[in-house]
Amino acid sequence: MPGGCCVERVCEGCPVLLVVDERRRYVFRVRRGAWFGSDRGSVKHDQLVGLEYGSWVRLSSGVYALVLQPRLVDYMERGLRRRSQVIYPKDHGMILMLLDLAPGMRVLEVGVGSGFTTAVLARAVGPGGRVYSYELRADMAEVARRNLEELGLLDRVVLRLRDARLGVEERGLDAAVVDMPDPWAVLPVLEEALRPGAGAVFFTPAANQAARLVAALRARPRWGELRMLELLARDYETRGDALRPKATMIAHTGYLVYARLTLPAPTP
Repeated sequence: MPGGCCVERVCEGCPVLLVVDERRRYVFRVRRGAWFGSDRGSVKHDQLVGLEYGSWVRLSSGVYALVLQPRLVDYMERGLRRRSQVIYPKDHGMILMLLDLAPGMRVLEVGVGSGFTTAVLARAVGPGGRVYSYELRADMAEVARRNLEELGLLDRVVLRLRDARLGVEERGLDAAVVDMPDPWAVLPVLEEALRPGAGAVFFTPAANQAARLVAALRARPRWGELRMLELLARDYETRGDALRPKATMIAHTGYLVYARLTLPAPTP
């Protein structure tokens, strides 16, 4: 589970997702003597210690709250520090599928931000894999480091405070994820760092960025299998007998551009 700790019962220092209702979902670590409080009531952390995950606890108001293990998506929505716009889970799922990430793989990340994508990649490659993450801003790298530490994933990540456009140290990598304003500038670096056949996913929020990137990929002879996607997520109401879309949805967040590095094409 994210953040380590027991997988069956709540313990001192364990992470908890406390679900009061659909809108009130809280992620925190249990500390003896501390209190959790909300507009729907409070509970002493000591009352959570020893409970099985999946149990209910009664708040001071009489309302019952559900005690669960936080998933990675819960941390992203409620429990991690955020200093920048982040890639959403709907896009993360497709990134993992396109890159076919598996335990033991070595992945390059260009543009760390708050470390949300770094965490997703680190979970996918497992303890035997590595994520090599390049970030320009020291403040962003520090936020990412703290978030990864909270999730217990820092040991799978090598954080480098460096401009990846000037080159990266690693070679023979299995995949890359790029989230930067000018992703076309890093294509020569990826061609040196990735193994032939490896995939790269580029996240761009604006259509003009994606169009320029696609043109740059097409202009370079070592890129194939080019795809461009936009993903939308629509949640549904599940209360009562009215099954219908919610009034709001996560629509445009960005474009995913995917390509694979190839060996040089044979001369006719």
